[in-house]
Amino acid sequence: MTPQEEGVDPVSLYETDFVKWAEEQATLLTERRFDLLDLDNLIEEVDDLAGRHRDALQSHLRVIMIHLLKLIYSTGSRDPERAWKRSIRNARKAVRRLIDNHPSLGNQLAPLSERAYAYAKEDAHDELSDYDDGHEPFPEVCPWTLDELLDAEFWPR
Repeated sequence: MTPQEEGVDPVSLYETDFVKWAEEQATLLTERRFDLLDLDNLIEEVDDLAGRHRDALQSHLRVIMIHLLKLIYSTGSRDPERAWKRSIRNARKAVRRLIDNHPSLGNQLAPLSERAYAYAKEDAHDELSDYDDGHEPFPEVCPWTLDELLDAEFWPR
């Protein structure tokens, strides 16, 4: 018997025990008992799932850009360069996995990368400033193409 059949309101279950609510919704979907679904919250959660993947993609792009900016424009110590390159490699792999698993995200790379660059400039500046690195000015627009950002062999000079 489902909580709803036991007189438990699915909306209050959503607010008090999300895991139980989600399991209940999955059971109802599996059993094709669509009339008992908490559609408003279910729609919100499905939409949120897509947003999480877009956010993850933008975050990985931002990481690539932050470390590329630091590699090129830092005037300080080169000691962390290996760690920056490792971070870039890991983020590139994460982007490839996201796009392999969710091909429609590939269509969103351009707008997401534009937004990511704005954040990357700020983050790279803050990170370098933490180490008193007065770095060279960053370009206003991302100096790399999407192909370069995602190319495992690309390392700017």
